[in-house]
Amino acid sequence: MTAEDDRRLRELPSVDDVLKAEAAMRAIAEFGRLFDDYQFSRALEVAWALVGSVNKYLVEQEPWVLGEKTLGEKMLGEKKDEASQSRLATILYTSAEALRVVTALAHPVLPDATAKIWSQLGLGKISDLNLAALKWGELPSGGRLGKIEPVFPRADKTAVERMKQMEQDRSTPPQIPATPGAADVASKPAAPAATAGTSDGKITIDDFLKVELRVGQVKFAEKVKGADRLLRLEVDIGTEVRQVVAGIALAYEPEKLIGRKVVLVANLQPRKLRGLESNGMIVAASVGDEGKPVLAGFLEDVPVGAKLK
Repeated sequence: MTAEDDRRLRELPSVDDVLKAEAAMRAIAEFGRLFDDYQFSRALEVAWALVGSVNKYLVEQEPWVLGEKTLGEKMLGEKKDEASQSRLATILYTSAEALRVVTALAHPVLPDATAKIWSQLGLGKISDLNLAALKWGELPSGGRLGKIEPVFPRADKTAVERMKQMEQDRSTPPQIPATPGAADVASKPAAPAATAGTSDGKITIDDFLKVELRVGQVKFAEKVKGADRLLRLEVDIGTEVRQVVAGIALAYEPEKLIGRKVVLVANLQPRKLRGLESNGMIVAASVGDEGKPVLAGFLEDVPVGAKLK
């Protein structure tokens, strides 16, 4: 091996640095971008990919082997292998910090489970977390863990059997019991009961009517500070002016939206994005591989506040 080869090897990132980059540079940034753009399922895929990276890291680094070695040295009174102990500490901290990042990213969709993990990491209340400021390296070194308990207990055999039976019962069409003089009725299969949805994902007209769609007109628009994809809009829906935060900043310039009529889902529960309350959702198509938003609109002049049916 030449001196140049040796220098290049020393400059290669360690496996710990690779995992750090996976968490700090890719997962956090990509998750935030997708979440701000309302692409929640793709954002979660990024978080779960990080989980896979951590699993791979643990399998390859085998911290249990180093742990057994350290424990054996202690029991036999042998001299401690400082290098092994230092390596074990690095692996454990890197894994725990990656777990902290995953827990923070998953908190919006798994609030109860992530709160338990957060507490077990010795980090107090996850409600104090500022997801927008999440970064690598904030797990305190030398901190004490909380009480370790299963977050997702394994279902016992009887519970699994009950779920299977319930699933079988749901898939079996109801039968009309035979009664004297009603043999012709009993021989016919019962009509399926009306449900909120079907196995092919279709909904009933009643479900659709629960969604309140209104024509709105943009009165004001500006970019949200610190969020490349978000715009803060003030939308007139006839009865009031709503503040709406929409992930359309890369497709539309704020000043060109003023006066434009849009379709607004008006009966959504308010939610906060980057500290701003959003009272509704602008309807848009998602076009191309990048999911470019294209706002729904009208060819004819439609009055503000009109309902869509």
